[in-house]
Amino acid sequence: MKVHIARDGQVLGEWTQTELYPLLRASEILPSDYYWHEGMTEWKRLAELPSGKSVLATPAQRQMLDNHGLPWDEFTTKYEVSNLMDSRPYTDKQRSFMDDLGISHFDEMTIREASDLIDAELSGDTPDAPATRTQILIIPQLAADRALSLTISPPFSRREVAREIHALRCFPAMPN
Repeated sequence: MKVHIARDGQVLGEWTQTELYPLLRASEILPSDYYWHEGMTEWKRLAELPSGKSVLATPAQRQMLDNHGLPWDEFTTKYEVSNLMDSRPYTDKQRSFMDDLGISHFDEMTIREASDLIDAELSGDTPDAPATRTQILIIPQLAADRALSLTISPPFSRREVAREIHALRCFPAMPN
């Protein structure tokens, strides 16, 4: 049996029930869209079908969105939750780690963008370069705070300094 799908008063098409889940997963049709098939007296929300319910955000995901102050409604999907979480501004921890690694970043960067840059750097997919100004400012302060000497000498590469910063952060700072 074919199911007719409509959004905003426009029929999007007709599909079998087995074709609906992949379309919902790909967000080509949405749980908030309406469906109708022969024998029905009125259009109903796709969210009422098992395939529509299966893509809706779980209670735990909704709670997570609430905890982060992100908007959601009864038709928010699991995939939208993932996108909403990834689109949050990057964290102070990520910013600090990118500074240590010598990765350039900008204020409007998202968690996902920062994670992708960090992953690319850690996997060695990016070319090495001279140490950044931020790294050059961080490393002597870390060494001084720990009463340790630097084990590298100029010219510094970004990755050499990142390894040294990581090693220095493994030691606690000395009390003043």
